[in-house]
Amino acid sequence: MNKHQINAEQARKEQLDKVQRSVNPKTKVRRVSRIEEDGSKTTAHVLDFGDRAVFHSDEGPALINREQKIKEYYLNGIQYDFDTWNEIQKGKEGLPWYKNPAFKGTVRF
Repeated sequence: MNKHQINAEQARKEQLDKVQRSVNPKTKVRRVSRIEEDGSKTTAHVLDFGDRAVFHSDEGPALINREQKIKEYYLNGIQYDFDTWNEIQKGKEGLPWYKNPAFKGTVRF
């Protein structure tokens, strides 16, 4: 290997280390259920950080009990009523990068 290849390899390793530090591999999205005392089933969407877990759901209510007709909306552990949660969701702009129509049909090597 010449000097240029060694420097490129070191730069690649440093960049990979920076990326791995920024991504938390312990973070998981879980869907858990619990049977209440009255026999009804409560389903919760939980974001597990390893040291703590919080309720979170972008798609709908994070805490659902159909029999008791309970729906609670959470984002990153903060409880919102439906109207506030809906306004926050509407505030998101545009498409995600992977749904950008400009890149369809292009192949990049």
